[in-house]
Amino acid sequence: MNSLSTTSALVTVTGWVILGFIALLEAIVIWLIVTGKINLNRLVSEPNGDASMSRLQLLIFTFVIGASLFLVIAGKAPPGFPDDIPGGVLTLLGISGSTYLVSKGIQFSSPDGTADRPPRVTVQPKQLETTGQPHPIVQQFTAALDRGPDQRVVWSIDSTPVIGTISSTGLYTGPKGPPAQGTKVVIKAASVADCRAVGYAEIIY
Repeated sequence: MNSLSTTSALVTVTGWVILGFIALLEAIVIWLIVTGKINLNRLVSEPNGDASMSRLQLLIFTFVIGASLFLVIAGKAPPGFPDDIPGGVLTLLGISGSTYLVSKGIQFSSPDGTADRPPRVTVQPKQLETTGQPHPIVQQFTAALDRGPDQRVVWSIDSTPVIGTISSTGLYTGPKGPPAQGTKVVIKAASVADCRAVGYAEIIY
């Protein structure tokens, strides 16, 4: 009987300690948010800076679900994770996730919804094999941007050591003497309008 009482007391103490730790952790996070140490701007806005109702809703639902689960755990004696998660919590979780997915699906199903994404750069040819070709290698590369009105790119050689040269129009000229067999030269095209948008091609000697 004493052993049973000791075990029960240990379980109770452990439950309250874990619960207290979680409560303290949540309090610290809230305090950091209030004092501005954790910035929620990116959580409730799109990449272009516009406010996002779907993101705000997801954030609020996340807090509500977390608080609900906390109360369920704290309401047990001793505190502990329930054998079955209450249906109300699961319903909130389903509503939160599904509404966010639907809203983003609607947003990105129209051309206007893709405006906040960087243009994607595609370089052609994607890969060039130089085996059997005369040297120096001369190859014209082209870049296409599938989003954004500005089609200009900056060309560069993005491998070390730098082998050959590439012009501002994407014309690559290799060295007179071919480098070691298997050497790879990476060609990079970066969008002038958005530095996040880059495309690559590869020359294999």
